[in-house]
Amino acid sequence: MERRRIAALSLLERLSRHEIEEKAREFGALRARMAELEHERDRLLESLRQDAHVTTIEAAPYLGDYLRSVRAQVAQLEAEIAQLAPRAEQLEAFMRDKFGEMKTYETVRLSKELDLRRQQHRREAAEIEELVLQRWQR
Repeated sequence: MERRRIAALSLLERLSRHEIEEKAREFGALRARMAELEHERDRLLESLRQDAHVTTIEAAPYLGDYLRSVRAQVAQLEAEIAQLAPRAEQLEAFMRDKFGEMKTYETVRLSKELDLRRQQHRREAAEIEELVLQRWQR
């Protein structure tokens, strides 16, 4: 019965690990997308800092439109990042909980395996003692 329990715990542990790995891939892709959006936003802000002044009189009428356009793009990127952030937090919480669950299964499984090994050693020791007593009595 103990062996079946150990096998079941091992199976639950592997299933949890598989779920964690699956969510970790999704989390990694999501974080990569967020990093890409943040990089694009930072690039736009740097462009805005560098180009936000009038260099020639001919460029003056276009500067306002340029500034509004860049700010609108930055706002759109920040909105996308903000939209992805809750899902990233959700995945992170799921993985943290699942990891704790997996470690619980692992701890219980290892404890059961240790108990099983100890029982085996006790049986072997008892058999050896019995053999020694039988030889001594002869």
